[in-house]
Amino acid sequence: MESRTLVFVLFALTSQLSLAQPRLSDQAQISLLTVAPGTMLYSLFGHSALRVYDPVLNLDRCYNYGTFNFDEPNFLLNFCRGRLYYYLDTEPYRYLEYAYLQEGRPFQEQILNLNAQQRQFLFELLEENAREENRYYLYDFFYDNCATRIRDVVEKALFYQITFDTAFLPLGKTMRELLHPYLANRLWTRFGIDLALGQPADRVALARDFMFLPDYMRDMFARARLADTLPLVAEERHQLQWLLPSEANEALGFFRNPMWVMCLIAAVGVATMFSRRAEQVFDVVFWFVLGLAGLILSLLWFATDHASTKNNWNLLWALPTHLLFFWRIKRTELTETYFTAVGALALLTLILWGFLPQNLPEAALPIVVLVVVKGLARRYFRETNS
Repeated sequence: MESRTLVFVLFALTSQLSLAQPRLSDQAQISLLTVAPGTMLYSLFGHSALRVYDPVLNLDRCYNYGTFNFDEPNFLLNFCRGRLYYYLDTEPYRYLEYAYLQEGRPFQEQILNLNAQQRQFLFELLEENAREENRYYLYDFFYDNCATRIRDVVEKALFYQITFDTAFLPLGKTMRELLHPYLANRLWTRFGIDLALGQPADRVALARDFMFLPDYMRDMFARARLADTLPLVAEERHQLQWLLPSEANEALGFFRNPMWVMCLIAAVGVATMFSRRAEQVFDVVFWFVLGLAGLILSLLWFATDHASTKNNWNLLWALPTHLLFFWRIKRTELTETYFTAVGALALLTLILWGFLPQNLPEAALPIVVLVVVKGLARRYFRETNS
């Protein structure tokens, strides 16, 4: 009885959608487009879109779930607070093709192996999602983005009869680790992302989670089966070869590597401890920047809706409370007690570094060591230099 009811509901839904949309011809095709990573921050991990092509209807349209509006009121504030709405946009295929070729970003097309009914239902779902009242959604980088939305609508159109082959996936990696190959030549970007992402980013990715990255979704679609028999992808086109992120390594200069820069800062910080005047100047800048970083991490945790920036263990060494003490050049019992506690907390962080539930950025190690030295050795150097 329940199965009959489900079939009736699905049939009714399909019928209602069909009344509002044109019928695709037998020559129609629906395909998944996977675009190579770009140079802008928002394009570093690639992009996905769906293409509906019907030569009989003179229809060639792309559906893009990765659109946002820079002119939206309070855009920057909403982005920082995790309250930015993305939306499904439609555009002619030739516009999308021209735009990505201009950017030098190759893309691959996978034609889905759908029958006429499946194509029609997927087309109608896309058109329904593109309506003004349905097109907006609250973006989540890991779990609700331009790729996962496409996966979900394709699964819905096929009544969840897709079986994905996951044998080739590097299971056991965390969500954070899946990002790192795309940042091989952007070490400062990786450093900033690793600082901002909290403990939730270190959850081990399930097989389904891999599809938040367009490259993995393309590969999983290529190996997927319909009803355990038919391949999901009937044909692949534009198989333009581009380097995988991990293969695109380049020689990095000194200042492009945050680890080397942090080591230099730590060395300068230790050297200034032998000169009271130099130490005072360095300390004002050092503790201010560290406190500002801690304030930003705290705001990302407590003042935003970004789920992946919660529970950030980097706050063990980048404390926002530094902003209350950075300007106190004169040493008092209060400041000595504070910085000693800060040094002890940083030392504890170093001891537990490999055991914490969050993967802290390695480039931060020299700074954490400097916090330990300046915190715990502060009293000794005060007596030596007095």
